[in-house]
Amino acid sequence: MKRTLSILLLGTALLAAPGAAFAATMGAPAMGAPAGAGPDTPPPSVVYGTPHVEAVLSDALSRVVTVGRLQMELDSRAIELRAPQGAGGLTVENLYYNPVQGRFAAEIVVSNTQPAVRLPVAGRAFGVVQVPVLARRVVPGDVIGPGDVDWQDVRADQTSSDTAATDAQLIGMTPRRGVPTNQPVRLRDLQSPRMIDKGALVTITLATESMSLTTQGKALQDGGRGEVIRVVNTQSNRIVEATVAGHNLVAVAKPGTIAK
Repeated sequence: MKRTLSILLLGTALLAAPGAAFAATMGAPAMGAPAGAGPDTPPPSVVYGTPHVEAVLSDALSRVVTVGRLQMELDSRAIELRAPQGAGGLTVENLYYNPVQGRFAAEIVVSNTQPAVRLPVAGRAFGVVQVPVLARRVVPGDVIGPGDVDWQDVRADQTSSDTAATDAQLIGMTPRRGVPTNQPVRLRDLQSPRMIDKGALVTITLATESMSLTTQGKALQDGGRGEVIRVVNTQSNRIVEATVAGHNLVAVAKPGTIAK
């Protein structure tokens, strides 16, 4: 009778906690143990995300985009590479860059993996430079001052040798025609403020190491400081080319310089 009662009590205990009994019987971790704690669980993967990919791509693209500060945009921001423990870092292979379109394509490879873990990526990349721009509308005749100039990032391939690169190239100048605001400024669209009007009487100067001469003339062209204009000597009626040196003041380089 006592033996029968013991067997019944053991059966009731097994039915009440089958998981614990099975675990004890099979030698597995107890219920509630953290996942992956067993000896046969594979080690966790090494995960590389978008920041890792951007870092190696920036380094590789900086060798082909050499003008300005590199700006890169991936076609997809949801990037993830998984590799087994012990894998190496990321490298860039098969990089292709089209400088006209600003498009690139490449493969991101995880080193020290067999087989190699690869991910194709694509996007846009270009150099960016800062250029001075007009912060307000300046009409011809107005002199550009320091407060009229701002700075703006533009793509390097949208500039040329005719694009103003320093604020000194703008300050003190006046537009020849309307210049858009917040856009790169072409040097050909600027000129020195007019200091001589066509038809005005001017003083013609000639200075050498041994002498200094002045005479009166008449301007045949408008002119700004530093520009070369044609003037007629009112005493000799000779036409000469002279450089605008100030308000109604021009300078000739040497005697007898007669314009053709």
